[in-house]
Amino acid sequence: MTGDVDDSRPAFSGDASADGLIEQRVSGQQVYSGALLDVRRDRVRLPDGSEAVREYIVHPGAVLMIPQLDDGGLIVVRQFRYPQNRAFVEFPAGKLDAGESPLATAERELIEEAGYSARLWTRLGVVHPVISYSTEAIEIYAGRFLRHVGAKLDPGEFLDVIHSTEGDLYAAQDSGALSDAKSVAALSMLTRWLAAPRRSLLLRIEGVVQGVGYREWIRGIAGDARVCGWVRNRRDDSVELRIQGERAACDAVTDACVEGPRAARVTRVVVLPQTHDATLTQFDLRPTS
Repeated sequence: MTGDVDDSRPAFSGDASADGLIEQRVSGQQVYSGALLDVRRDRVRLPDGSEAVREYIVHPGAVLMIPQLDDGGLIVVRQFRYPQNRAFVEFPAGKLDAGESPLATAERELIEEAGYSARLWTRLGVVHPVISYSTEAIEIYAGRFLRHVGAKLDPGEFLDVIHSTEGDLYAAQDSGALSDAKSVAALSMLTRWLAAPRRSLLLRIEGVVQGVGYREWIRGIAGDARVCGWVRNRRDDSVELRIQGERAACDAVTDACVEGPRAARVTRVVVLPQTHDATLTQFDLRPTS
């Protein structure tokens, strides 16, 4: 056990003075540090002024990927989980390496575990699987426009790659065959996403997409689809697109962006859902940002 250590929890997002439930950290110790687990024991001051002990695990964070095939099928994996002494069906997932972004982790882990790369990535949200004793946050991404490149499993990693469907996975959930918390949550998030009647999206299109007429091309695509929003170049050589409208129309524009105009060479499209913006009433070209 080490002496007092820095606070490794996520930063508090809000006004602590206005929240009557906040527990103030007094001191903290690292109880154990292993290959995976970093166990902490903190003393905290409760809202009534008394003190208590909180034990928890510091986690680097993780990403879960929902690989979507062209025919609407989904890819899951089956692997043995030692603490539960059984094999589980789950979506591919992996923890963040130091300094790695969630999307970079998603791209790496999808290849390593399932053997696929994806050109279109949609962030569906984040889940906190064990809020009572871990800092872990899992980013959820759906990957489409897949290409099979072959799995590259880590040494000592063994799993089966399974082609499934949304209905199959709900049936597995009903029977108890699918009980992994992150995968249950991700399946629900995907279903909600697929069923949403409208979309409000921010897209980042990467690759050779400037100087090839991409903005004018996408303005024509957006006009035909009758979506509102705007498009602009970014100084990092990507194109940024904001669209809003009916689900089918927005999905059609998003899918078109993966290919782009003839002279473009799109390497990746990242989709970030947004809240509805009532000020978007037409489609505009905007200056470089």
